[in-house]
Amino acid sequence: MRRYSSSAHRRYPVCVFEVAAAAPCAFIKHPLSCILHSMRVTTEKIVFGGEALARIDGKTVFIPFALPDEELDITVTANKRDYSEAVIKKVITASPHRIEPLCPYFGRCGGCNLQMADDTYQQILRQAMVAELFDRAHIAPERPPVFIAGTGWEYRNRFQFHTDKNGTIGMHGFASNTVVPVHDCPIAVPALRTVLQQNGLQKLFPRSSKIDKGRYHVFAQDDIYSPIHPDASARVKNTVLNFSVFGFFQSNITMLEKMIEPVSDIPPCTRVLDFYAGVGTFSAFLTDKATELHLVEHNEPALRAAQQNLDRIIAEKNGSCRCFFHTVSDADWPDIPAAQLVYDAAIIDPPRQGIHERALTYLGQAKIPLIHYVSCNPATFVRDAKKLTALGYRFIEYRLFDFYPQTHHCELLGIFIR
Repeated sequence: MRRYSSSAHRRYPVCVFEVAAAAPCAFIKHPLSCILHSMRVTTEKIVFGGEALARIDGKTVFIPFALPDEELDITVTANKRDYSEAVIKKVITASPHRIEPLCPYFGRCGGCNLQMADDTYQQILRQAMVAELFDRAHIAPERPPVFIAGTGWEYRNRFQFHTDKNGTIGMHGFASNTVVPVHDCPIAVPALRTVLQQNGLQKLFPRSSKIDKGRYHVFAQDDIYSPIHPDASARVKNTVLNFSVFGFFQSNITMLEKMIEPVSDIPPCTRVLDFYAGVGTFSAFLTDKATELHLVEHNEPALRAAQQNLDRIIAEKNGSCRCFFHTVSDADWPDIPAAQLVYDAAIIDPPRQGIHERALTYLGQAKIPLIHYVSCNPATFVRDAKKLTALGYRFIEYRLFDFYPQTHHCELLGIFIR
């Protein structure tokens, strides 16, 4: 596949073409495709997860790498009770928003699934996917949602590479654990792109043994951090945050900076709860807002990093904010004495599975006046938002942050009051 700059994507010039001939890296041939018959469908929409939906005799079929309103010849690869799965055999009528993917690994690497759409249309699709989640759950904010866009390329700071039994390092393949060696990644920040282009990935990892069950973590900003240099630092709005490269940190620093402003937009108050606090990323920008910050995090190394970050930041500001660090899970938090304190606001940033049921019950009982809920999974956010409203909260609005262009993923901030 030829590569094109992000400002000069070539649109497919014909409306009928063989996918295998036009874009050999863009689609996966399923091993059953040689024995299963093909059929023609017209796609309706993209659902959360990034697959297009079509129907065969009324039955739903999901098709990766397809766009809405495309006429396709498809091969069904799996028949389930309520739906089928398929792959594209031929695009008969392409969407006007279909472009040639920029990345030569698209379709083989499992990292991106929307590169076949132009950037502007991708943003429309991500908003529509999230809106449909709210519609299906019959819940809506009081104010219209807000979309915050970012750059579509060279944005990603944090990666997780994998290795196979042969020692090959790369990305997991699409819908598989096969390792695809990559020598470039257009969504990686320039420093990491250079490493990939110079075949320098192997040098970032010790050769003596596998790390974390075959996973190799990298963070790049001013410097490149990896298992041979694991004590990482990131500049976020001119504030330095330290963390271990083996732990979690946000993957798009530019968008994180855009998110921090509304997350930290709380009135001056006595006590703020930072739930799922990680290394203190949000608390770092709340030290001027609260007399006390209570950080809750089950991961002890992350919370130790949070304490070091907050102690240093407060000292540099000669601030008076007091911080308390609670190494406890979300499920066990309601059982400790600090949970009985009165909190004026809460910042909640759970993992993909959302808020634990016991923690949700706690929030209903604690009646914290203001909750800022940061979510990396809109599907579980919608579930939790519905429960919070049932517990007496008003769902004011959500803001959608375009953290992960070229994929279906995004992050959102939901605001709840009572």
